[in-house]
Amino acid sequence: EIIPPAVAIFSPSKQEIQQKSKATLVCLASGFYPDHLNLVWKVNGAKRTEGVGTDEFSTGNGSTYSLTSRLRISAQEWFNPLNRFECVANF
Repeated sequence: EIIPPAVAIFSPSKQEIQQKSKATLVCLASGFYPDHLNLVWKVNGAKRTEGVGTDEFSTGNGSTYSLTSRLRISAQEWFNPLNRFECVANF
């Protein structure tokens, strides 16, 4: 049985943007089964690998799992209203 994940993207902290001029977006995929899931970041529809860090293993209680990935970008890129950020999950 395959259970698809619920995927949520969390915005960067104002503190990080102000102090470091960087923005880290966090993608959380949760409630999925089985445990092998790929998370891919897309910016304006194009796959982004630079500045990406994904947990090596999913965590879970045996029935469902969750996985976290982070995308670090410049504050300038974050504040550009034309930029679209997506986190895509696939088995």
